[in-house]
Amino acid sequence: MRSYLSGAGFAVLGAVAMWSCGGGGGTSSSTPGAPSAPSGPATVMVNIVSSIGNGAYRPNPVAASSGDTVMFRNNDASMHHIVLDDGSADLGDVAPGATSRGVTIRTLTATNYHCTIHPSMVGAINAQTAPEPKPCTDPYGYNC
Repeated sequence: MRSYLSGAGFAVLGAVAMWSCGGGGGTSSSTPGAPSAPSGPATVMVNIVSSIGNGAYRPNPVAASSGDTVMFRNNDASMHHIVLDDGSADLGDVAPGATSRGVTIRTLTATNYHCTIHPSMVGAINAQTAPEPKPCTDPYGYNC
């Protein structure tokens, strides 16, 4: 009888040991030193955080790969209207709390954008630095 209990105890211990080691026979998702699979296009979010200058967007400039989609999330209290300066995209009005439709990046060439409602709100995609806003000509600063 003693040998039966010892054998059963070893069987249970062996099963627990195999279970804790995974025992599923699956393969590892990554092998050290092996190249990773390409992740494909991504969605890159730019946050609108104010209505003035090149600090109105975060991040600014934003980095995006070819094929990525850039979208703008309005975290400000004002309506904004985002366009790319090269004329390739007009993302339309972006209400407070809303997200713009996306623009797919086709080239890694630096591209500037701005808000048509607040012309001092300038930004860039794939540039080294954010562009400087044009000098404000409105003496009251309403359209800057």
